Amino acid sequence: YEFYNLGIGDPVAVSSVHGHGTGDLLDAVFAYFPPEEEEEEAADIIKVAIIGKPNAGKSSLVNYIAGEERSIVSAIAGTTRDAVDTEVHNQYGDFLFIDTAGLRRKSKVDDAIEKYSVLRAEMAVERADVCVILIDGVEGFTEQDSKVAGIAHQRGKACIIAVNKWDAVEKDDKTMSRMRKKLEEYFSFMAYAPFLFLSAKTGQRVEKLFELIVYVTQQNTM
Repeated sequence: YEFYNLGIGDPVAVSSVHGHGTGDLLDAVFAYFPPEEEEEEAADIIKVAIIGKPNAGKSSLVNYIAGEERSIVSAIAGTTRDAVDTEVHNQYGDFLFIDTAGLRRKSKVDDAIEKYSVLRAEMAVERADVCVILIDGVEGFTEQDSKVAGIAHQRGKACIIAVNKWDAVEKDDKTMSRMRKKLEEYFSFMAYAPFLFLSAKTGQRVEKLFELIVYVTQQNTM
């Protein structure tokens, strides 16, 4: 009863060892929280997750779209550790771009931060209406690209397969058609997804990306 003499309200008896009374303590703390305000997202905003293996250029693409450096861009794979949201409003509509940590093979995920990053990336896919699977055009297709795309495919998301760094690819007048044919074979399980060859560095065909995002969203809701 001497605790009442402090004049700061009813004391809460707890045991840190056994956890007794912690529920009552949390209730007492919660009572002082301000009323929760519900944040309503615009119904017509299209949520877009940029996914892909590390160093494919996801952050560079989001930075170009946003017109500012929202994410750190580095040649070191794994720079992005968390999902970053960027709102974009233009003549094509309202968009929320989600830059995600690169999805690695599970055998390569060997520390807690990496595991958390992969979990956040998968949660970003869940939030998204559209998933842009970003491929490194210089490196070319890898098995990991197919696995990353499979995550979005299994969750029934509208998808776009975007080949980045197209400005750095040595090419002739048939390079794009050859690459497209190979990708159609590699991604035969998601033939509904359109392809786009772009450059986050120069902005080549980035505007076309918005048109495709609107298109696949409409197709996926029909």
